[in-house]
Amino acid sequence: MDCKINCDTLICEYCKRSSPSCSVKRNCSNTREGGPGTEIKKLLSRIGIKAKSGCKCSDRARHIDYMESKNPGWAERNIENILDWMQEEAKKRNLPFIRAGAKVLVKLAIRRAKK
Repeated sequence: MDCKINCDTLICEYCKRSSPSCSVKRNCSNTREGGPGTEIKKLLSRIGIKAKSGCKCSDRARHIDYMESKNPGWAERNIENILDWMQEEAKKRNLPFIRAGAKVLVKLAIRRAKK
């Protein structure tokens, strides 16, 4: 994620570091590598399910990570939406989808992202 420098204070709204100018800076120090979306992709990859060209997987993973970074707890509050996205993609790929199992996976990804 990028730092968002407040033009009045010249301090990033996320990581609280000061900046010499009012601008957007790359690699905000308050963000981790990834988040729940990235962790979901990693876990699915371990069982052979990877993002394909044309699927929305990477975009949705980034969206989950972004929303979680802006609003901590977002992924937990929106777990049903995340599961719906996963079910939609499973249907497109003709893969079986067990909602309860997917929910366990998403909860594990959320826990891992908090570490």
